Amino acid sequence: MAATSIPNIKNRLTIGLRRDLENDCLELPSLPDVAVAVTKALGDKASDASDIADIIQTDPAITAKLVKAANSAMYGHCRPVTTCTAAVIRLGSALTHKLVMSLSVRELFTSSSPILLNRMRELWRHSTEIAAICYVLARYDTRFSPDQALLVGLLHDIGVVAILQYIEKLPVDVAQSSIVDEAIRELRAETSGAILQKWRFPPEYVVAAYESEDWMRDKGIMPDYCDLVIAAQLHSFAGTDKAGMAPNIDKTPAYFHLALGELTSLSRLKILEEEREKIHQAELLLNV
Repeated sequence: MAATSIPNIKNRLTIGLRRDLENDCLELPSLPDVAVAVTKALGDKASDASDIADIIQTDPAITAKLVKAANSAMYGHCRPVTTCTAAVIRLGSALTHKLVMSLSVRELFTSSSPILLNRMRELWRHSTEIAAICYVLARYDTRFSPDQALLVGLLHDIGVVAILQYIEKLPVDVAQSSIVDEAIRELRAETSGAILQKWRFPPEYVVAAYESEDWMRDKGIMPDYCDLVIAAQLHSFAGTDKAGMAPNIDKTPAYFHLALGELTSLSRLKILEEEREKIHQAELLLNV
């Protein structure tokens, strides 16, 4: 592709993507069937652990991963569980729901293009890191559910999946890094929000998708899940080449709303540096 054509390709891609999104004709990924079924079953008070396990077991891969998660260092006990029902009981319905959602959504992060597949893998690594940090931060603040924080963090960039899938289907090769980066930067938020609305997620998920890169966002003294995602991202940027693209975490309203304490010399949150092992375990939970 000639260098002179790159700006034009960028404009056409961004305009085409936004037009399709606004006209409700952009192909957005669907929430996997097993996640939908588990959500519905958990809304039925008559469903018990065995009923939930029966649904999960329609997907052998997720079943195996859920059992493995139940035996992980974070949630495991001396005696390992060997059945899906036992795993659901050990994890509890709330965490089971969030993990099934997370494990099923992971299947969307794929591409037949080697270049875009690498981008999908990079996106998954970023999403799981932010999810793990949100989870650990939420454990320090009783106003949040750690399990919900995990899923909010995981899904905040889900729109990038749709953007990469759109690019893959174009008749010309536009997988160059600068072109992909431009499309993501322009449309990440509204595409992520559109997907979560399509999946009928609660407002806090949609707000985090739309606003989690508005670094100076200030919605009042009470923090919300979007503040967690902002803090998690800025913590992850510190000491990397992304640090120059965003403010220091201690300059943001989210930092003060969450009362996140001291920073290290690298402008990372001290409490999270001390909890590296818990963050690592949370990431492993999403990558079983």
